Amino acid sequence: MIDFSLTEEQRAVRQTAREFAENEVEPVAREHEESGEWPREVWEKAVDAGLIGVSIPEEYGGAGMGQVEASIFAEEIAYADAGMLAAIGTEFGTRMIAEYGTEEQKEWILEGVTSGDLIGALGNTEPSHGSDAASIETTAEKGGDEYVIDGVKTFITHGTIADYVLTMARTGDEGHGGISAFIVETDRDGFAVESEISKMGWNASETAQLRYDGVRVPEENLVGYEDAGFYQLMEFFEEERVGIAAQALGIARRCLDEAVAYAGEREQFDRKIEEFQAVQHTLADMAVQVENAKRLTYDAAARIDRGEKPTKLASMAKLHASEAAESVASDAMQLHGGNGYTREYPVERQYRHAKIYQIGEGTSEIQRNIIAKELLGL
Repeated sequence: MIDFSLTEEQRAVRQTAREFAENEVEPVAREHEESGEWPREVWEKAVDAGLIGVSIPEEYGGAGMGQVEASIFAEEIAYADAGMLAAIGTEFGTRMIAEYGTEEQKEWILEGVTSGDLIGALGNTEPSHGSDAASIETTAEKGGDEYVIDGVKTFITHGTIADYVLTMARTGDEGHGGISAFIVETDRDGFAVESEISKMGWNASETAQLRYDGVRVPEENLVGYEDAGFYQLMEFFEEERVGIAAQALGIARRCLDEAVAYAGEREQFDRKIEEFQAVQHTLADMAVQVENAKRLTYDAAARIDRGEKPTKLASMAKLHASEAAESVASDAMQLHGGNGYTREYPVERQYRHAKIYQIGEGTSEIQRNIIAKELLGL
């Protein structure tokens, strides 16, 4: 039997994250979601509280948290508002740099992120290549002691405010084996924000399409090994997918709590709607989905912390938690009736946030492919 009880340290992480969510995120979440303004003041408070780059090693200013602790943090902030979590998460690319970067890169990027001096972004997705990451067309041509990067990246979180973009570019042959990772400062000549992208949710977190037009970076900006970037990125997909599952779990848990509370307050036909069996059954089904998402997510997180590589389980957690988030959010809106369709209640906002979790970090279809291949040994 798996023990899901938390250690004293993990309970402290939950309490810290919950207090930050309640005091700093919740009060302004609706305002920033509607205005689309990046919540700089909340991010600055998160930096001051040591909540940025929680997984970054302590020697570079991070908290050195394991996957369970990082998942707890993500779940609690997403419970308040998942879009705000996306907005203040400015440590893109730091996992790869922490593992494969040079000491100079670690001091530059990791310390810069945790101190609030740098905001990061990850440039992988392209207009014609999302799930098919091995077919990216952005190129990095070597010339002397520098690389010249040309291409377009899209759906880039923090693309308009980032100080650097960890950019995946083709340096070799077609396929997985010809891709490298580069730190590209956004103030370099030839780098431009081509357009900002409007979304149905996560509006506090801006998204952009970026263009690289002959952007020159020194060879010192290569992270890890040439032509190994794709494999370096894949090395952390279990962690990333479990992190996404934790965020989706936060949405699902919040929507369940809101639905339970509303059912105990709303009256129809001279009685509270919680007394109707149809409502009870819906709440029961929602609770089962939330509990299953929790167990899959934290089982996978604990295995990562034990040094395992739970590829199948991480994909199961990401698949189930993301689909549970959308399903539970939809049911919560339905139980709220017309009120659920208004912006006065948080379930409407969380419902709009939920859909991205079935798409980002590998779609639900990709997760099913991974699970099936692991089962079949393909």
